[in-house]
Amino acid sequence: MLKPAAAVVLSLLPLCAHAAPEVVASVPMSDVDVPAAGASVMVTFSGVSAPVTGLALSGLWTGVVRDNGGGSFPWSAEFTMTAQAPGGASASSPAPWFGEISIADYPLADGFTGLPNVDGNGAWTLAFDSGAPAPYVAGVRDGQVHLLGAGPDITYEYTESTDQGHSWNRPFSIVGVSGLGPMDYHALTFTVSRSGLYDFTSVLASGDDHFTILYKGAFDDTLPIANIHDYGLGNGFSPFDIPEGTSAFSQLLFEGTTYIWVTSQWASFRPHGLFTNTIHGPGEVLVAGAGCNEADLAEPLGSLDFSDVVAFLSAFAAMSPEADLAEPVGLFDFSDVVAFLSSFGAGCP
Repeated sequence: MLKPAAAVVLSLLPLCAHAAPEVVASVPMSDVDVPAAGASVMVTFSGVSAPVTGLALSGLWTGVVRDNGGGSFPWSAEFTMTAQAPGGASASSPAPWFGEISIADYPLADGFTGLPNVDGNGAWTLAFDSGAPAPYVAGVRDGQVHLLGAGPDITYEYTESTDQGHSWNRPFSIVGVSGLGPMDYHALTFTVSRSGLYDFTSVLASGDDHFTILYKGAFDDTLPIANIHDYGLGNGFSPFDIPEGTSAFSQLLFEGTTYIWVTSQWASFRPHGLFTNTIHGPGEVLVAGAGCNEADLAEPLGSLDFSDVVAFLSAFAAMSPEADLAEPVGLFDFSDVVAFLSSFGAGCP
C-alpha cells in the first residue's frame, strides 16, 4: 500500500497577535506532601527580566499514602495548584490539570497561564490540593517550578497514516498494555527550539477511535510503558471532554530533550486511518532526520534507501519543488538528477 506523503505546515505569527507560553526562569522546589487539608511551599526567583503570564511544574507526582487496595485515592488528575506572585496576583490550574485516573506515579510537566504580566522576582507561594479525602496524601518529588512568559507562536502540522508497516501492543494508559493488538502506529521523533508549554492535537479523519502517546528520551515498541510522559485518549472518553476521533493534551517541553509522539491505531480490528497532528507552542519542532540530506524524501526520515529514489523520480516527473535540487531554480533537467545522486551517495549523518 502506498503511504501518503506527510504534509507539513509551519507558521510564525507576530507576538502582538498571539503568544505561546515560554519558560523564562526555573528554580528547584523542595519535596512536598499534600494531605486532604492541602499544603503550600514557597520558591524565590531573581533576575527575571520578562513579564510573567503563567507558571509550570515539572517533576514526579506520587501517592505518599495511597489506596493500594481499591486504587481509588489519590489521583493525579485531581491534583491542583494555585500560584500567588510576589505582588499578590494569583492564577490556578484548570481542573483536571494533568494526570492519570489511577494511583500510579505520574510525570509532571504541565503549566497554566492567567497572570497579568507580573514581575516574577521575589517569593512565590504555591498552594496545593490533593483532591483526595483523609487519610490519603499526594506528593511532588524532584520538583522544578518554571515561570512562563509570552513567547513566539509556532504551529507544526503534518498529515500521515497509522499504516506504517510496523505494529505493537499499545498502552491503554501509563500503567497497562492493551489486549486489542497488535496494531500499527506512526512515530514522530523531535526536539523543540524553546522550552515552554506545547499543545498537542491529533484528529483522525474518519472520526473513529485512536490513541496518541508522548514519550520522553526514547521509545521502544516492545516496552510500551517505558518513558511515557503523557497521552491523549481519542475514543471520546478523555477527562478533558475531547470528542471521539480527537486526541489532545498539553505538555511542558524542554529544549534539547528528545520526544517521540506516537499515533496509534486503536485496535487490530479497526481500520488504518489518515490523521492530522498539530504541535503548537513557542518553539520550532525539529524533526529527527529531517533535512539531514536533500535526498531524504521518503519515510523513514533519517535513512536513505530505494523509497527515496522512487520519491525523487515521482517528484521530478511532477516537477515538484522537492526535486528541484540544482540551479537554475524552476528548471528540471539532468543537473537535478546529478544533485540527487550526489546527495544520496553522501548518506545521512
